[in-house]
Amino acid sequence: MGQAVDVIEDRYALGADVEPAGIDDRLRRIRDELAVVEAMVRHENEIRIAPVDIGQVVRAARQGIGQHFDASLFADPAFDMLLFVFLEEEAGRQVETSACYRASGVPRTTAVRWINMLVSLGMFESAPHPTDRRLALLSLSEPTREGMRQWLTALRPLVERMTLRDRPTGVG
Repeated sequence: MGQAVDVIEDRYALGADVEPAGIDDRLRRIRDELAVVEAMVRHENEIRIAPVDIGQVVRAARQGIGQHFDASLFADPAFDMLLFVFLEEEAGRQVETSACYRASGVPRTTAVRWINMLVSLGMFESAPHPTDRRLALLSLSEPTREGMRQWLTALRPLVERMTLRDRPTGVG
């Protein structure tokens, strides 16, 4: 943060003794300073609000809808499983098929159909469980992982607007 402030100060230090020629110079200076501040805020938010953080909020919202409505009305097993596996992998955990069934919010047989479809589409990769032959381990394919990361990153501006809107005035 100090480095960006130095940039603002250094940019105009040479002409600090000279009064700007007019309103255009003043406006240009303000615009330049605001651009630096905007870049600092964007960089701070990018560091603070990671795709996995946004994914956790989306997952919590999806799970919470069942407290207010019939959750079966909002069942989207493919999305719920993709998000679950993404978050688990980001946390460094392996995902067993049984955990994926539970995360889907649908009956086991329905979840199995969706998992098989996601595997056949190349979105999930399946590997044998090292100790339990009844189970398999699921992971996202690299293109799917990158797609999830890009989608969640694309949600960042919405999250930023909410967090900036909710900040009290004068708090940085």
